[in-house]
Amino acid sequence: MLVSSWLRTPQIRRGLAMASVVLAFGGLVLYRAPDSAALAPVTTVFDGSTGAKFSGPGAHGSVALSHARVLANGTQDVYAEVRMTADKDVANARAPLALAVVLDTSGSMSGDKIEEAKNAVMQLVKDMRDDDQIAIVRYSDDATIIQHLARVGDVRSDVLAHIRQIEAGGGTAIPLGLSTGLNALGLVGADRVQRIVLVSDGLDSTRAQAESLAQSSFAKGITISSMGIGLDFDESYMSGVARAGHGNFGFVKDASALTAFLHRELDETATTTVQNATVRMQLPHGVQFVSASGADASMIDADVVELKLGALFAGDERRAIVHLTARIDSNDVERFDGTASWVSLSKSKGNDGRVSAQYSGLTLAGTTDMAAVEAGIDHGVYADAMSVVASERELKAAEAYSKGDTVTAQALIDKNIVDLRQAARGAPAPRAAALGNQMKAYDGTKHQFQAAPGSDEGRTAAKKAFEQDNNNLDRLGF
Repeated sequence: MLVSSWLRTPQIRRGLAMASVVLAFGGLVLYRAPDSAALAPVTTVFDGSTGAKFSGPGAHGSVALSHARVLANGTQDVYAEVRMTADKDVANARAPLALAVVLDTSGSMSGDKIEEAKNAVMQLVKDMRDDDQIAIVRYSDDATIIQHLARVGDVRSDVLAHIRQIEAGGGTAIPLGLSTGLNALGLVGADRVQRIVLVSDGLDSTRAQAESLAQSSFAKGITISSMGIGLDFDESYMSGVARAGHGNFGFVKDASALTAFLHRELDETATTTVQNATVRMQLPHGVQFVSASGADASMIDADVVELKLGALFAGDERRAIVHLTARIDSNDVERFDGTASWVSLSKSKGNDGRVSAQYSGLTLAGTTDMAAVEAGIDHGVYADAMSVVASERELKAAEAYSKGDTVTAQALIDKNIVDLRQAARGAPAPRAAALGNQMKAYDGTKHQFQAAPGSDEGRTAAKKAFEQDNNNLDRLGF
């Protein structure tokens, strides 16, 4: 449980803050007593007013604020950046996995598309280990499990034969295929990493239903990635499913590149070392939650934000940007506290892998001195926040362009370039370079969006924009 409401008492908050400073400068490492024998001891690190770190078996991370001070007598936007990284050195053993491929076999996939897609899925099955589990689902107007979830070593030859017999025909019922894929994973043990790869070259009018399925499956520990083939699929639909399922979104002009996408999915699933990654943040008086990108966010109490980041593979770094508003009186100092938790798949004897860590030391002060506000900005955090804000706006630009609204699309891109240029001025060199790459990409998209929205060039540009900016929301993408 997070810090309770008695922390609202100013005397107690000041006392705890002073204790934190003493411990931090004393160089002490604090260990949180485990809630039970299953929880490994972890460290809490106090790391200055705008940033705090946490670590434990299998992962480490940080929570940082874009501002140390805000102008009193008004409401100001503040951003929190949450990062979590899965340790590289814990991936000694390949994680047991359960993978379901949900393949579009509608009429539009006829010919080379379906043959290339079948070859890609067969290669995936050949690359999987005997102890992995596989399920194959085909969908068009209906959906069929052509291979129920089974150990690959027991069914490999049968699976390959089933895939060879697939034929294309009918319409595209994406939610039906997705729900059938989820049902195929229904009997997976809790010790396996679960992922669904959705493949489609078409579209339908059921985006909200498909995103709801992806979001509910993510809550159960299942990652969903999506791959769009060709120029006729709805990129906002397919990327939205991947975003809700916290997986990857990819776009290829033909099915021949599907092999590389599936290989990446297999590698990420097999090297997953952290599951159920969650960060909670207790908001102090005067601070309100607005929105979050890169994680499923919810208020689990009146002042506690919960961010669910999901699964991470070895060396993977996930991030979430939390948009807050702050109204703090002059000379008041408000304190943020929170916890991070995850399940480490590198379990030691007597440990079920559950890890819980605390972080603290984040403060936000009110002041009437504008120069002090500007001096307290963390330009690295602010740059990352503006990069994500720009990606969200770019997705809206691409969607507007796809619908034929080129004026809105160009205006949104222009706004992005202006905001990113401003954010880059004070950013550290690596962040400034990344923002420069993002501006360059947007300038290219602006030029490409001068083509007719229905043209091959225009549709390709929109899909590429969705691919890059969708993936920038929860990982560094530029």
